[in-house]
Amino acid sequence: MTSVAGVVLTLNEQRDLPRALASLAWCQELLVLDSGSSDRTLELAQAAGARVLLHRPEGRFLISEQRNWALTHGGLGSDWVLFLDADEELSPRAAAAIQAALAAAAADPSAPVGFELTPRYWFLGRWLRYTQGYPNWHPRLVRRGRMGFEGGVWESFPSGRRVGRIAEPYEHYAFSKGIDDWLERHRRYADWEAERICSYLGSGDSRSLGTRRLLRLRLLTARLWPLRPALRFSQKYLLQGGLLEGWQGLLFALLMASYDLITVVKVIERRRQDQGLPL
Repeated sequence: MTSVAGVVLTLNEQRDLPRALASLAWCQELLVLDSGSSDRTLELAQAAGARVLLHRPEGRFLISEQRNWALTHGGLGSDWVLFLDADEELSPRAAAAIQAALAAAAADPSAPVGFELTPRYWFLGRWLRYTQGYPNWHPRLVRRGRMGFEGGVWESFPSGRRVGRIAEPYEHYAFSKGIDDWLERHRRYADWEAERICSYLGSGDSRSLGTRRLLRLRLLTARLWPLRPALRFSQKYLLQGGLLEGWQGLLFALLMASYDLITVVKVIERRRQDQGLPL
């Protein structure tokens, strides 16, 4: 029987963690890798039967690096490792689809060593099927010792590896802790994006943009960085069909445009600081 370890990265996730761990109860191992929670996260993780480790990364928190740390230092013994965020949940159908895919992979020497999964993204009570471009594939399931992650904040699998996809979706409640949490997370993302854009504009080195996944799109949006808010809103609301999803689609498209607006301001701020100009 193929064994699976369920891993959740946490930082003050007492609200959402029990739901995520309950949906991973079928896994042979449960690991919560915490980066310094001050609430009841660790207590709740242990109550759910999870093993708990603490790892505070130096410098900026990068999802890909924290996941790689779990793979190399987490003491995991299962054949496969499934990563789920605390604000996510696997339905029984999704769990069954994962188990079926791994059973098939066990009998196939040329099977993938990693799988991408797709979420149903929930926002204020509505699944944003169009606004979020469903299916929107995320790297989540890896064969231990054969696959890792790259990409920093927006994690991906390394190119050139055998990767499969499991179509049954999991649930993502990214707004579960409210607007303040969402804005703080995206403020951090904007800071990271601005740093990468400025590095690319200064050096011309595309490696500054990080992962090779979607590199052409990242190059384009880095070159057109002042237009990012308008481009993001047009993408979400018009091209992907957010206008079909009522007021939730409109609000989310505006929120994502505001995230890119913060990125633009941070790029201007960094460039003026580099030139010794006042803010």
